[in-house]
Amino acid sequence: MHKKLSCIIICMFFMLGMCKMTYGRQPAVWEAFKSNFIGQDGRVVDYYNGRVSHSEGQGYGMLLAVKYDDKAVFDKLWQWTQDNIAVRNDHLFAWKWGERTSGVWGVVDYNNATDGDILIAYALIKADEEWPNNNYKNTALKIVRSVRENLAVEWNGHQLLLPGYHGFIRENDRFIVNPSYVIFSAYRAFAKVDAEAFWQKVYKDSMLLVAKSCFGSLKMPADWVMLEGRDIAVCNERKPYFGYEAIRVFLYLSWEENPPFPEGLAKMLDIYNKLGFIPLWVDVANDSISLQNAPPGFYAVFARAAEKMGEKTLSKKLFKEASERLAYDKKDYYSYCLYLLAEK
Repeated sequence: MHKKLSCIIICMFFMLGMCKMTYGRQPAVWEAFKSNFIGQDGRVVDYYNGRVSHSEGQGYGMLLAVKYDDKAVFDKLWQWTQDNIAVRNDHLFAWKWGERTSGVWGVVDYNNATDGDILIAYALIKADEEWPNNNYKNTALKIVRSVRENLAVEWNGHQLLLPGYHGFIRENDRFIVNPSYVIFSAYRAFAKVDAEAFWQKVYKDSMLLVAKSCFGSLKMPADWVMLEGRDIAVCNERKPYFGYEAIRVFLYLSWEENPPFPEGLAKMLDIYNKLGFIPLWVDVANDSISLQNAPPGFYAVFARAAEKMGEKTLSKKLFKEASERLAYDKKDYYSYCLYLLAEK
């Protein structure tokens, strides 16, 4: 009985601490992230996807380790990344590691994911700024150059990046791209260490891509889009949603000083004010929304975006709701990432 009561009291204190959170670095949440999702070997585990690991997750973890000045964890994450998914010969990373059909754990898909490569390189550059003389920058440069040499594509005079090496180029100059793979602050960092003109153009043209990738009456960015001729359309090979992918469009824009948010941000915040919840997805092709509540990580991203728009009261309300709901789910790797990345 006493043990049960103690657990209840601890949980209440944890919830109280979460409820009081405001924007800023949250060591308690970072400690929870490390405890819940980073293994002793440095592998970031996505429990809701069969306990797999992604290049994206390793990159997020490394960025957060720099943010929280946690070099020991950074080096552990980076070591696992090198030992397990640095298996290609082009300095890009295999994007998925998990349990194979044989029962053996290892690389499941050798294709890269461009956002994962970018996140890892970006984290290494930031780590070099915090902890110099560790060869982080030289390694990052190899990744950055490989992204530029292997994943760049021109479309109507615009310089963009493919989401991966294989599978995104269609016949007749048709390309599938993912607006949420655009990480503007990383491009700015790359421009300082690699081909400046190239990365500046990628930055500028990617802003245009995001602006043109919003559809429907709500003007929300789609998870995946097709570039064909001079047109940008919702990719009909995928679900026509704003959802788990495109939420990061608002995250990465919120990292910019004066972000040109899509019109849909204000519309989505208005939906929240009227309905009392953020929809899990928006069908941008059919103008419908999910009646299922979005996970807490979405709330944190919209909170940060609202703050950047000057909606301070709404931002605090959204972040408070994100904090309260995050405390109930210790397995939602993606929400923890979005939450921590959405902090100032």
